[in-house]
Amino acid sequence: MKKGKATNDTKLAIHGGKKAVPQLGPYPTKLGADELLALMDLWEMSPTTHRAVQKLIRGDRKLKGPHLFRYYNPKPSRVALAEKAMAEAIGVQQVLAVNSCTSALVAAMRALGIGAGDEVLVPAYTFFATAATVVASNAIPVIVDVDDSLNMDPKAAEKAITRRTKAIVPVHMRGAPAQMDALLDLAKRKGLPLIEDVAQACGGSFHGKKLGSLGTMGCFSFDYYKIINSGEGGFITTDDEWLYTRAQSWHDTAACWRPNRFGREQREGELFCGENYRMSELQGAVALAQIQKLPRLIEQYRRACAAIRNDIESRPGLSFRRLTDPAGDTGSCLIFFLPDADRTRNVLTALQAEGVPAGGVYDSKVRDWHIFTYWDHILERKSVAADGLPWSAVPAKQLPKYSRDMCPRTLDWLGRSIHIEINPDYSEEDCALIARGINKVLRAYLP
Repeated sequence: MKKGKATNDTKLAIHGGKKAVPQLGPYPTKLGADELLALMDLWEMSPTTHRAVQKLIRGDRKLKGPHLFRYYNPKPSRVALAEKAMAEAIGVQQVLAVNSCTSALVAAMRALGIGAGDEVLVPAYTFFATAATVVASNAIPVIVDVDDSLNMDPKAAEKAITRRTKAIVPVHMRGAPAQMDALLDLAKRKGLPLIEDVAQACGGSFHGKKLGSLGTMGCFSFDYYKIINSGEGGFITTDDEWLYTRAQSWHDTAACWRPNRFGREQREGELFCGENYRMSELQGAVALAQIQKLPRLIEQYRRACAAIRNDIESRPGLSFRRLTDPAGDTGSCLIFFLPDADRTRNVLTALQAEGVPAGGVYDSKVRDWHIFTYWDHILERKSVAADGLPWSAVPAKQLPKYSRDMCPRTLDWLGRSIHIEINPDYSEEDCALIARGINKVLRAYLP
């Protein structure tokens, strides 16, 4: 080409010339019919429906897949909507969605600044994750006895506090609230934050306030086996904006989602390296639908639980788990105690033979991770690395003394407990039949 005046083809677009690449695409979205049908296959449906749905989806030429990352989303994020719905359901100012309750607990502890050399009180009856997250935060779990509510005993908790204690973590086990008035009073007197583990009690309350709104922070599980679920997932609740900011930082590796994510630190403790606990849009969409169902589900749980309990005959030696606030119980489980362990074992076997949905300590086919006696990782002070953390951060003589008989009251209550599982879809007839089966067995063993 001869040198001279630039043509429209050679003139730079920045100077008014023609764009070299006028437009790209449109291209297919990353997710399409195949992925949607893969999700549909998770639902059971008739072969006729399955074929009809597949034909419709395959034949839709305008089908576009979703943006499954909550950030940079061109459409309203389902995770953000789930956070908003959760805030309204629990009655708090700030909610952060994460990928599990385990992640929620770690992020909450890190937000509170818990680390090496610190101690955190956890109950002897809870899923192991409650204690494991303390260790994952490089802190030391202090295992506390439960009382006849099967939740943390406030008196035992007070005795367990030392100068190293940095938080109290009561767990609302089997859907029923812990003794929150006494525990909150203890936390206030000792100047300690209280983290509520609400994994098993979403929708429950204590004296009119939703669980997860009473303590400094609340942690929820949306695991498949919980009251409401998104397969996996969790939420952190709090009214403290600073703790929310720090938890948010920890949940996404490096404080990325602060109000000014690219700005310099505005306050000491705002910037630090974290991990990745983000919830995906798939989980967020399911969680949102489940949160919207929560009031109806709790009503159904309570109806079924009350119907069964009201029909159980009073017998010598029979007592029910103490409910710290009967109106706040979710009703997801009915628990009663028998006079001794031998009778409990026999009654459990007899109830199951009658078709009653009963469980307890003595029907477990595996090591029950909900009972402290199986927490070898802690009782034997296991470490993931040669540095020996968290145990190496404290002189050996000052470490808590662990043993498999360290919480005798917990073992006694659990050893005499029968757990009747409640399904929110039980009919009146189902409830009557379950109560009849319980009465039949108890008449034989508690004459």
